[in-house]
Amino acid sequence: MDTRRLGYFVRVVDVGNITRAADSLHITQSALSQHISALESDFKTRLLERTGRGVQVTASGRSLYRYAQGILRLEKAARIDLRAGNDTPAGLVTVGLASYSMAPGIAVPLLRAVRERYPNIHLQLIQNLTVVMSQAVLLGQVDMALIYDPGYVKGVVFDHVLEEEFHLVTSARVPRLTSRGDTVPLKEASRLDFIMPNELHTVRRITDAAFHAAGLHCSVVAEVEPDTVLRDAVVSGLGATVLPLTAVQAHFAPEEVRVYRFADARLSTAMSLCTPEVQPLSHAAALVADLLRTLLLDPSVPGRKSASA
Repeated sequence: MDTRRLGYFVRVVDVGNITRAADSLHITQSALSQHISALESDFKTRLLERTGRGVQVTASGRSLYRYAQGILRLEKAARIDLRAGNDTPAGLVTVGLASYSMAPGIAVPLLRAVRERYPNIHLQLIQNLTVVMSQAVLLGQVDMALIYDPGYVKGVVFDHVLEEEFHLVTSARVPRLTSRGDTVPLKEASRLDFIMPNELHTVRRITDAAFHAAGLHCSVVAEVEPDTVLRDAVVSGLGATVLPLTAVQAHFAPEEVRVYRFADARLSTAMSLCTPEVQPLSHAAALVADLLRTLLLDPSVPGRKSASA
């Protein structure tokens, strides 16, 4: 298989238009169309549907797109590794980080540690993907992912590293919810409008389940994926949200929000390091995984606490 053609296909899907994709690749539109046609002939299925506004990916095309990302990442990793030689750890290592968690807060300490100890390792940190992080690990799109533990997923393993407890977060601009200090009953919280991630996200599922178990409804008025958008929306008073305390500390200044523990429920889940079950990590990826575990247990890194603590 010509991996160059896979790269062309991925670019067309990302751009959504063959003409613009050809311009960005510095090849002619007809040449790019021929490469896509060759891929479709090779796989004996249509990958793209041409429309008046560009291209639309077929179901087969979406499947190939996911696998192509993993294949291209492995090819890039191999080139970096082989160029570096065998004298020092080298290669491309991709780490997925769960949104709405403490995971993005570990990014800079991890990057600093890798740069200091293994300067020939090319670290790639990813937060948003078209598939869930555990599937990204399975497909080879990322080497490992620090994510909320979703339970058993065939083909990957989860190493519990932290326990996250969720808190209610409101803007400091709105009146205090209760006179009980920093705790609030679920019933009182249920009167609020919430801004949350979509229903597939672990934070949302655990929050919805807690309210449902208490016979209450969590009124979600907006679903927001980017962390920065949620932060600005909450600070401006557009709605409350539910986050682990480490994520609150990472995204908000203390004077911007009020943080409450739930008085009559404990919303929590484990953070885990997700890795492939069968495919062993490369030497470089194993070194990064060890660094990540060390940072997660380091009390000098703000907000870190081991799951066994």
